[in-house]
Amino acid sequence: MATDIRPLNGTKTHPLSAHALSELRNIARRPCPCQGINPGVVNRLEREGLVELVDLRSPFPTHKGRPIPHLQITDAGRAVLDKEGE
Repeated sequence: MATDIRPLNGTKTHPLSAHALSELRNIARRPCPCQGINPGVVNRLEREGLVELVDLRSPFPTHKGRPIPHLQITDAGRAVLDKEGE
């Protein structure tokens, strides 16, 4: 787990919200640009080691295909989704 990343707000970690799980499901389908996801959700998913950052081609016309950070699901993230599906 990425324990060196601090929470954006406070120190207490709550269970993943329905919104965070929904974003994780979207990321499982395909990597998503970081800037399209709530920063608090990105922080939480990274802290838990559920996603990793990868540079992929931008889908946004303002970047004209340059590489930008995307979130890609990890094996730990897939395990969380499998557990939630039970």
